[in-house]
Amino acid sequence: MTSTTSTPATPGSIEATAALLRSELPQLEAQQQTLEKELSAVTGRLDSVRTALTALQTLSVTPAAQAAAFVPEPTVSPETAPAAAEDTAAPVRTRAPRKAKTAETTPESKRRPAAKAATAKPAKAVKATAKKADAAAEDDKNSGLTEQILDVLAKAGSNPVRAREVAQVLGRDETPGSINAVRSTLDRLVGSSRAHRAGRGLYQASSS
Repeated sequence: MTSTTSTPATPGSIEATAALLRSELPQLEAQQQTLEKELSAVTGRLDSVRTALTALQTLSVTPAAQAAAFVPEPTVSPETAPAAAEDTAAPVRTRAPRKAKTAETTPESKRRPAAKAATAKPAKAVKATAKKADAAAEDDKNSGLTEQILDVLAKAGSNPVRAREVAQVLGRDETPGSINAVRSTLDRLVGSSRAHRAGRGLYQASSS
């Protein structure tokens, strides 16, 4: 047998080992922090998965409980329905036929046409009043539009304007109906000498 002899550790080797361990310490600390972060993320994910599973299980159990608690109403077959209706139906009494009225004229029948005529007159009066009110409202509307158009012509001064331009200044819709309404008002102003034509389709405020 051969005997082995151990050499005692020297101070230089101890310092070298300590330096090696010190250099390895930051790596181990960084690895420990990384593992702690991963463990925290896994723990949070585990909690969320458990919560989701609990909610899903609750939702899956609730419809089944509702279905078990629901009791359908008894249905009546078409064959038994008429029999039940016949049992509950009240007896129908037959009435004797009425005698036909004679065609003789009575004072009441003579007064009916007069009553109809009397009711027709107020209806016509109401319609006439409604037409007058509509006409008055239309006149007020036209007069308001006339004053607005005169104001636009006065602001334009010596510059002639078209019906479309007047409608744009007034903020009206650029539809044919709206522009035609402005053009008709301008033509009425020309007819009453409150405006005059400066050319084809051009209007200008009256100088007077």
